[in-house]
Amino acid sequence: MFSSFTKLLDRLGGGIAGVLNLIGGLALVALIPSFAWLVFGRYVLNETPTWVEQVSLILIVLITFPVAAAGMRDNSHLSVSFFRDALPPKIAAVVAAISYAAMAWFGYWMLIGGIDLVAFNWVKTMPIIHISDGLRSVPMAVCGAGIMFYSVVHILKIVANWKTISQATHYHEDILNEDAK
Repeated sequence: MFSSFTKLLDRLGGGIAGVLNLIGGLALVALIPSFAWLVFGRYVLNETPTWVEQVSLILIVLITFPVAAAGMRDNSHLSVSFFRDALPPKIAAVVAAISYAAMAWFGYWMLIGGIDLVAFNWVKTMPIIHISDGLRSVPMAVCGAGIMFYSVVHILKIVANWKTISQATHYHEDILNEDAK
């Protein structure tokens, strides 16, 4: 029962990660022509489009934060696991669970901070493009929620796969993933 719930959460997380990566990818695709227009306007038309800077700030946070949250699910974020992976499997799994708990705590505070920034800046408008300045902080809150969710899912996967971890010769995140088996 617990294992099937964990698998369900992991599959749900996979769908959410796909959406987060899609958002980041679309923002990256939108960033390229906006900067092309900036260069064309500045050097060909001799009239710099000033809106590009404000739009690019939004696009950068749409690239950075959602993709960072999705990276937590896939463990494609920056981590140093050499020492942890050198430990016996049970101890390494406990160390991994502690690090995920710390990341969940960080994600929680990132979510709270992002929500506070959205609320604080919502009434302000960004110059030139005239949309709420709070929109810049929404991806930060989403990232915090994603980091917290994926960290908890990783902890649940460690608990659900404790028997597999106990029988393993070494600990690695792949023993927790159905796709890697």
